[in-house]
Amino acid sequence: MGINVNMDYSTLFSSMSGASSSNNYLSGLTGMLSDYSSIKNGSYGKLVSAYYKKVGNDGSSSKTDDSKDAKSSELSKSQQVAAEKKKYSSIASNANALEESAEKLTNSGTDSIFEKTWKATTDEDGNKAQVFDYNTDKIVSAVSDFVTKYNSLVSAASDASDSTTSTRASYMEKITNSFKDELSSIGISVSDKGKLSLDKDKMKEAGMESVKNILGSRSGYAYQMSSSASSLESAASRAASNSSTYSKTGSVTPNYSSIMDSFI
Repeated sequence: MGINVNMDYSTLFSSMSGASSSNNYLSGLTGMLSDYSSIKNGSYGKLVSAYYKKVGNDGSSSKTDDSKDAKSSELSKSQQVAAEKKKYSSIASNANALEESAEKLTNSGTDSIFEKTWKATTDEDGNKAQVFDYNTDKIVSAVSDFVTKYNSLVSAASDASDSTTSTRASYMEKITNSFKDELSSIGISVSDKGKLSLDKDKMKEAGMESVKNILGSRSGYAYQMSSSASSLESAASRAASNSSTYSKTGSVTPNYSSIMDSFI
């Protein structure tokens, strides 16, 4: 004879409720039969299956989210490194451009823009003559280019966080301020933000001899700017190179030569 698992067998033992030990025995037997019924009809299996499916889904979801967060964090750090590298590469490029522009004002001999040449002139009466003089337009154009390159470098280096690069940019601006009065006398003014502006008419009135003395001499402003720009370019190039050595934690391999150089 088979057992009907859907039947409540506890009713068969309802009359045997006298003794305490019998009650305990019957209660245990009833529980076992109830569990057997659940297993037999599949309810218990479905419950267990649903439970582990839920746990599995929760774990999978958590791992997926963690993976996405890790990738997002890694991408953010990678973008930060790229931005730092681009910033310092820009500073180095602008410093090199200023150095080259300054050298045009400090070159000597036949390469000097302050080399006098013979040029034809016509006076108020229409008389033509040959005059040995400076090429004013060429000089003013070179100074204008220098001013543009200087301002571009100041803008590029304004937010430099690298200590050596920042120190050298500040030193460059200190040199400019030390020449402030002399520059003003030839039409170059220095703003509160450290940038230069050129008054071409005032420069022409000052005369190219004065411009040569202040900008073109070995002790002049342009010569010191060429040296300062070269130093700044080296620091920025080093900082751009260091940007590629950032670790996953955001730290950077120390450059001891840069640390020592910051004391110069």
